[in-house]
Amino acid sequence: MGVTALLTLLGSPLFWVTLVALTYISLTRVKRERAMFRSRRRSPKSEWRHFIWPSLLLAVLSSAVTILLETTITFEWAVSFTILYTLVVLTMHPRFFNPVLPLLVLFGVVLLRDVVAYGALRDWVAALAQVDWTVYALTFGLVTLAEAILLRWNGPKETSPTLILSKRGQFIGGHVVKRIWFFPLVVFVPPMFGLDWPMVPIILPIPIGVSLLSTGALPGTLLARLSNYRAVLALIALGLFALSYAFKIPYVDYVVLTIFVLYELGLQWIKRENRGTTPVFINGNRGAVIVDTLPNSPGETMQLIPGESIYKVNGTVITGGHSFYEALQQHKPYIKLEVLNLNGDIRFVQRAMYETDPHELGILFVGEPTSPRVRLRKL
Repeated sequence: MGVTALLTLLGSPLFWVTLVALTYISLTRVKRERAMFRSRRRSPKSEWRHFIWPSLLLAVLSSAVTILLETTITFEWAVSFTILYTLVVLTMHPRFFNPVLPLLVLFGVVLLRDVVAYGALRDWVAALAQVDWTVYALTFGLVTLAEAILLRWNGPKETSPTLILSKRGQFIGGHVVKRIWFFPLVVFVPPMFGLDWPMVPIILPIPIGVSLLSTGALPGTLLARLSNYRAVLALIALGLFALSYAFKIPYVDYVVLTIFVLYELGLQWIKRENRGTTPVFINGNRGAVIVDTLPNSPGETMQLIPGESIYKVNGTVITGGHSFYEALQQHKPYIKLEVLNLNGDIRFVQRAMYETDPHELGILFVGEPTSPRVRLRKL
């Protein structure tokens, strides 16, 4: 049975399309970082590390729940869900990589079966209707709860620095959180192809994605808000599922639909709030603002944090990345930095300089992108 389930995973077009999307997102991220900062922030392999872990652990725990509950769907439902989800992933936009849209479409088709004449698809829709609303609630609840956990504990790791333009044409820094997590979920279908089993296990290869531009706060802050919102919706869905064993919930179909709609509205609310907040990564009167530091660089060794700004180098006032580089050339082989943290407090960082040190000590500043051909998005 385990081999059969694995074959359903490998035979799913959704699984392979997800791998293509992951490769595309990784390559475009590296290309953008090099065009803006002359160097990539991290290896393309990092997307693959986050793709597998820790989401696979959460998938195993969730699959244990579905196996214990013997969560069953029909073959027609599995095929329809896979096709719809594959179309979503083909957009190459991770913000859509969640089961809400496929579930919403399937649920809507079933609810309208007494109103809409589906013609040749009538038998197919009848097979979709055999899947109870509790399966929708359980699937949504488990996947969304896993997403909430991943957003909080894995989302802020290795975000990607970027540059954008303000409404006034000023350069602003930000961080892009664009990630795909792999969440294979085990469910059951009735026996097919003459197999003499009570139920056949299959694996639904569900990709969970997030795409968020953080300018008004650090990425961890925005992701924590989104995580809380997702967790509340997940717990409501799982609560409805649990209550269904003891009570007949009135208007439950509309409650489930409302949860699906609120899922998307929460993300839009957080994005709108972020755009309306004063940017964190913007040059002003506080020196050269740090967007990020390269791994294993002097900037990382000095524990310089995104959002901080370097105000002085050996007493020389800094206004941006270019003046920082000029000050470094004047004050070799030893530097003392005055750094303003996010609270406006000053701390001192000092270090010897060496010929092998990277350009600007591996510090990425807010400023004009390296490549003049790169197109910056507007806030």
